[in-house]
Amino acid sequence: MEDNKERQLLLARIDDLIRQVERSCQCMATSFLDPAEMAAAKKYVQYTAPVLPYVVSGGYPDAERTVLFLCPEWLEAETQFQCQLPIAALTVSWPSQFYTVRHRDLLGAILGLGLERDQIGDILVTEGEAQVLVLAGIAPYIVSELRSAGRASVQVAPLALDELVPPVRKVKEIRATVASPRLDSVLAAAYGLSRSKAAPLITAERVQVNFEPVTNPALLLEPGAMLSVRGLGRARLVEFAGKTKKGRLIAILERFI
Repeated sequence: MEDNKERQLLLARIDDLIRQVERSCQCMATSFLDPAEMAAAKKYVQYTAPVLPYVVSGGYPDAERTVLFLCPEWLEAETQFQCQLPIAALTVSWPSQFYTVRHRDLLGAILGLGLERDQIGDILVTEGEAQVLVLAGIAPYIVSELRSAGRASVQVAPLALDELVPPVRKVKEIRATVASPRLDSVLAAAYGLSRSKAAPLITAERVQVNFEPVTNPALLLEPGAMLSVRGLGRARLVEFAGKTKKGRLIAILERFI
């Protein structure tokens, strides 16, 4: 019930954004959305306002948290996005020889400035430094006010988006044969399960495809489909690379480590 209520509130905000873009004839952006929220937002825009172009970006390819940048139908969304840049990047540094700063330390410190979670995108932490994606309007405030995270004193500076160094995503490539592109078959191959064990995960509502819950084991998957299993992590169906002599599909998958 709570999830349905949150989804309704999200879609109401997206509907309001669509109306604002249509009335003002200007491009506008959402706050940061998680993958499930973004999947619902895109689906709603495609159904309700299919003529309006949009860009989805989190500041770098494969970002987890992203904004939806929506434009009037006569404007080119990508060009407008690059001109307006609703996202900004910051670099946060600390003396790593004395302190360890984790993702939760940085997020807590930023939220402690009185900001909301949906104003903050991905936080990419390495040793002694982090790259933080935020809504452009709050970037100067964070630069001015953020002085510590965890027990460490930190320094904050603007970072051009084209200077951001995204993390290398660790994946395990899996090459398997499946009887068909059915969800239960592909899920079993991706997670090293038997098909009889994969099906109950789906019917128990533990599985998402492209960040939307599914309960049908017979759902046919397309290449590019993102799979999520609660408790087991994520995998992606990269492609079907032909058939074996016995007619089984050769599935190429990536399991995120």
